[in-house]
Amino acid sequence: MDLVGPLPRRRATALFAAGLLAAALLPATAARAADTAPASLITSPGYSGTAEAVGPGLTLLTYTNPEDDRIVQVLRADPDLAPLTVESTTGAGGALAETTTQMLDSTTSVVSRRPHAGVNGGFWTVQRGNLAFMGVSVQEGVIQSASCAVPSRAEAVLIQHGRPYISQFTTHLTVSAPGADPVALDGVNRHPGWMPGCAQGTGATADRSAGGGIFTDASEIVAFTPQFKAPTPASDGDPRFTEDDDPGAEAVVGADGEVLSLNPDGRGGTAVPAGGRVLQGTGTGADWLRAHAVPGTVLTLQERLRDERFGDDIPLDASVDVVNGHYPLVRDARYAYTGTNVKVDPRTAIAVDGPGRTLFVTVTGRTGRDGVTLDGLAAILLDLGAVDALNLDGGGSTTLVVEQTVRNRPSDATGERAVADSVYIGYGGYGLYATP
Repeated sequence: MDLVGPLPRRRATALFAAGLLAAALLPATAARAADTAPASLITSPGYSGTAEAVGPGLTLLTYTNPEDDRIVQVLRADPDLAPLTVESTTGAGGALAETTTQMLDSTTSVVSRRPHAGVNGGFWTVQRGNLAFMGVSVQEGVIQSASCAVPSRAEAVLIQHGRPYISQFTTHLTVSAPGADPVALDGVNRHPGWMPGCAQGTGATADRSAGGGIFTDASEIVAFTPQFKAPTPASDGDPRFTEDDDPGAEAVVGADGEVLSLNPDGRGGTAVPAGGRVLQGTGTGADWLRAHAVPGTVLTLQERLRDERFGDDIPLDASVDVVNGHYPLVRDARYAYTGTNVKVDPRTAIAVDGPGRTLFVTVTGRTGRDGVTLDGLAAILLDLGAVDALNLDGGGSTTLVVEQTVRNRPSDATGERAVADSVYIGYGGYGLYATP
């Protein structure tokens, strides 16, 4: 396998460091000999790889086969070689999707400090014009979407102090009023009544009449944060769901927890105050708001983020971001995919390898829509030396941006798709203490 292909002479010095990575790029067949992963695409006959130094500590690996339209691209970031930091962003749009390129550009007005590279992030959908995450989302320590209620569906990547960590994270959200027991907040920044992708909260049930992957709950309290950046939704958001027909009730809560106003007979069209929340209730959730969210009352909102892998809570502060995924692909350097999805599609994954490097991996077609199965993606990640890896949103969302340029071919006919969030490699990191 030709790991270093023809490249401009001016990059020869930088590629010396890339050459030192060659051992890490070789197939990890022995490491997965006892696993059930299929053969890896990048080690199949006809495939070869090249390594391109795209910046300090950054190497772009590209695997192609002249007889196959698929292309595997791997952005490897090594924080030991340069001050690099992993971050995530939802961009400036809030409830509106943006392209990964737009999100990365909006992280700073200083062009020279824009992120080196990024990929599209977690799973999401559109609810009557506004996006909603299909799982947990945390931005700068504030929960922007509740997790799937079932821990086995709560896979995500936590990003803290510039490093990613992949596990299962569940959110635990409550609101309480003086003299009343706490009640659950079922969701964040989505329509009350129904949720796509996975059940959230405590009372959701699958609604098969509305199609696969839809869950409904007639009694909920849902919170909206300032990052929603849109008026709160009104009832009857979708004619398929009678649970959403309930006009419910809506309370506006200030940054100090004080209830600023209460609409006992309806909801929607309200701006979230800076630092505050808007609470929407339906069914018994609306009854609770009518009884306890009286203007002038101080409500207490509590948020917890739990790491199900180790059974402890993650303190929520401004250093914490979380991006949801679905299906762990590699765990502890072992094949970990347990799903039944055999669809061939463009794919995006994030991974960490043994030395602590971060990998962004995309598999797309060079001239048309193409990709791999999820177990095929897991096999690629194992051969790249991944210790932990998570599948992110794919299909038309799959996008790899390097130095403000989209490096893969998005499968949508219109080009790069607008998405809900992105993960990126930016400037930063931690230096080492100088020794005398």
